[in-house]
Amino acid sequence: MAHVLSARRAVAAVILVALSVLPFAGIASAHASLVRANISPGQVFTQKTYPRLVTAFFAENVNPKGSFIHVFEGDPKGDHGAVDLENVRFPFKNPKEITVGLPSKLSKGPYILMWYTVSADDGHIAGDSYTFTIR
Repeated sequence: MAHVLSARRAVAAVILVALSVLPFAGIASAHASLVRANISPGQVFTQKTYPRLVTAFFAENVNPKGSFIHVFEGDPKGDHGAVDLENVRFPFKNPKEITVGLPSKLSKGPYILMWYTVSADDGHIAGDSYTFTIR
């Protein structure tokens, strides 16, 4: 179990570092930026109402190699480990869509939704994160 937590912390750290350098990578709004998702920034859910599948739509087609969405535990005192089901999917019917599942029981508290895309149209990268809460 400790190995799994260490691996998740390492992945979270790599993602956070990658996202911290994005402002210096020449990201523009015309890239595969997030257009909408079924979890909005700052949204508050109950333990019964949060979506069990996060669905995000982007401005351009996304390249499955290098693109993702993930959800992390967001408590400042926590380990910021990944809480999603690690089943990122790129539905064939819409190349601008990415999904990832959430477990049926998430604890109350803050969470971080993080996304990162490589545009299939022009190869440019984009990414960001935002929080939501389960009460």
